[in-house]
Amino acid sequence: MYQLISNLRPYFFSLREISENVSLDLRIPTNWRIEHVQQIVSQYKSLQLKVQDKNDKSQLISIISVATQDGYDTARICAEEIIKYNIELEEKDRLFREKVKELETLFRKESLDKLKEINFITEDGQEDSTGSELALERDGEGQEGDPGPQKKSGKRN
Repeated sequence: MYQLISNLRPYFFSLREISENVSLDLRIPTNWRIEHVQQIVSQYKSLQLKVQDKNDKSQLISIISVATQDGYDTARICAEEIIKYNIELEEKDRLFREKVKELETLFRKESLDKLKEINFITEDGQEDSTGSELALERDGEGQEGDPGPQKKSGKRN
């Protein structure tokens, strides 16, 4: 039991049996959108979701199932999926903000002609590594970039 619950920490709040149902309760951050949680729970036909309490920092949700081995397992699997999904969203958001800052720095430092060459998505919708190659080129240049003169392309803006 400890091992099963420890996988849900620090979000695990309680596990209760009410009548013939089991309620797995999680205390999750308020920035985890209930719509996303409901989407995950709705994939499991035997589960129900109930929002119990909400304040400025967290919200208490209950994942409810029939109190059988399968019901317990399904509730736990769903809870793990909710946690994993939302942690991944948080990480993607953090990474997005980090990459935007990197792009801002890149746009301040590079010439307009060099920036015009950057493509992140090709015509067929696939990612293009041009931007990451440019960032790798600059990686060894330090915070201020190459102190030498820039190559001129013949165009003036």
